[in-house]
Amino acid sequence: MNIEKRNGSYRFRVSVGSENGKYKYKKMTYKPPKGLTARQEAKAVNEAAEAFERRVKGGANVQFDKLRFEDFAHGLYMKNHGVTLKLKTRREYEIIIDTRLIPYFGKMYLREITPLDVRGWLASLERSDGSDGKLSENSKGVWFRTLSAVLGKAEEWELIDNNPCKKVKAPRKTHSEVKALQMSDFVRVFQKLPEYEDIRIKTLVAILLYTGIREAEAAGLEWQDFNVFNNSVSIRRTVSYIPGVGVHEDTPKSAAGYRTIFYPPELAEALALYREWQTREIKARGDLWTGATGDKAKLFTQFNGDLIHDATLREWTKKFMAWAGVPYVTVHGLRHTFANVLTANGIDARTTAAQLGHSSPALVMNVYANSQTSAQIHAAEVLGAISRNYAQIMPKTDKTSDFSEENNA
Repeated sequence: MNIEKRNGSYRFRVSVGSENGKYKYKKMTYKPPKGLTARQEAKAVNEAAEAFERRVKGGANVQFDKLRFEDFAHGLYMKNHGVTLKLKTRREYEIIIDTRLIPYFGKMYLREITPLDVRGWLASLERSDGSDGKLSENSKGVWFRTLSAVLGKAEEWELIDNNPCKKVKAPRKTHSEVKALQMSDFVRVFQKLPEYEDIRIKTLVAILLYTGIREAEAAGLEWQDFNVFNNSVSIRRTVSYIPGVGVHEDTPKSAAGYRTIFYPPELAEALALYREWQTREIKARGDLWTGATGDKAKLFTQFNGDLIHDATLREWTKKFMAWAGVPYVTVHGLRHTFANVLTANGIDARTTAAQLGHSSPALVMNVYANSQTSAQIHAAEVLGAISRNYAQIMPKTDKTSDFSEENNA
């Protein structure tokens, strides 16, 4: 191994044998991070040189020494790993790579990205939407995990020795409390549902509150998903808008997303009425209807039967809640409401997690199960009842009185 310092960088040269009496070498240029002390720089150079020598003598391919981050991310990573991701997830990765990673790491050689570079990138992150205020730690965390995933694949494929993100503390992930309906508002929604004129919207709201599904899952519902014999619905697909792609139908993101949810007879009755209405509407539209019919028809569609934008369902729920006079919560907030009501009424976390499509009951308790005022009042009543019962079986005695008087003296 030969190490030569050249204008702030170092050239490593390792012999790989001789051919026709001439020695052959593998070479690599290494530039240490800025800001290191002389001792730190010497250590970093030695570690990089040793790693390079191990790769060469171990037979590893070093043709990627000059592979830049942007070429790897757009090339090897997306072509070999990106194709295995869900379209929506892949598109989200592409946006983060293009807008948050390439501007900083793009021209850097993949092998030369260090933990200090990653820390410098995190410190440089700013908002790009023109809004005031600092970026949330959650946003930084999403981008950091994307960077770590990209570099993690480079490590797995032996293009780099170590993922530098492993030596950087990830931005702290916080769970901001999502607004959910209190029990009184939850009850009011059901009281107001029969009065609402738009049958599409009131059926959607009923489905969301009785099942706790996501808007993308609601947009993907077909009549064949419902079992009228046992009042259950199977979640098998999603429909959502993907930037640069459009409205797209896909399967659930995880295995837990595939699930069967049971619902009460009240929803079954509402669904029967809605299906009768939809059947009449499809017939009335004649050739204008281009969507599926019968069991394969989507419950919620555009006017002509095309896939509906999941944002449309969010607007429907917002419109209904304003009319019903209850505090506005997002569709995600209705999922929280669903979880809150179940847990406040004694349904165990594992069952609630299964209903929501999560594999972790702990997530339900830590994130979804916000306390209900009614549950808190009930908790206070329980404590009061316990204290009253305790007072009855432990009446105040003369000895206790003497003790109190003695301490007051």
